[in-house]
Amino acid sequence: MNDTGSTVNKSLQQITQLQQRAIQFAESGMVEEALEAAMICIGLQEEVAPNDLLLRAKLTQNASRILLYAGELDYSEKIAREGLDLLQTAEGVTNDDRAHAFLNMSSILYTKKELDSAALILQDALAIWSKEAGRDAEVAECYNNLGRLREEQGRAEEAIELHQQAIDIKRNIFGDHEQTAFSIMNKGLALMLSKQFLEAKVTLEESIACYRRIGQYDSEMVKACEQNLKICLEHI
Repeated sequence: MNDTGSTVNKSLQQITQLQQRAIQFAESGMVEEALEAAMICIGLQEEVAPNDLLLRAKLTQNASRILLYAGELDYSEKIAREGLDLLQTAEGVTNDDRAHAFLNMSSILYTKKELDSAALILQDALAIWSKEAGRDAEVAECYNNLGRLREEQGRAEEAIELHQQAIDIKRNIFGDHEQTAFSIMNKGLALMLSKQFLEAKVTLEESIACYRRIGQYDSEMVKACEQNLKICLEHI
């Protein structure tokens, strides 16, 4: 391999490492550091692989998520849309790439309270992953997010059914797991929203039991379930 090829490969490895670091920073609440690392990634890509539009699209989507964490919603949406546009012309784009981009955009629009638009683009992601083998976890995430959207839109009965679909999938692929317990809790909250307090009580108790089976006795989620359970008992 010539020196130029070696340099490019090293730079691409550096981009990958910086991207991972940006995500770690964001998850730790270090938003400024995360955004700086994400922007450096984009700058390096423009320098060493300017024709790799797929890489640029992925880096842009990553930066938009960090901006979402930072509360910079308009800027987050702007560059997320730039990433979606890049996916229209980039070589090697997969359905999975498109679905992740749709999911990302739906999260931004949801946070901006543009619920109808968020639901439409989330359904685009769901349609893609529903046809792809081995994407059950992603399908469940879409059902969960769409359920929350329907709650915000005042469509609690539809939300309940969507959360149940997420529960069914998560039980199948995870069994007793915090993801399963989380979806059960979400169904309980949707039942509360529709004033089905007895059903909500049973569901929240089921979520607490699931959390406890995996050793979570005093987590924030368990506390949230217990608090909502008290509200249910007041209405029964």
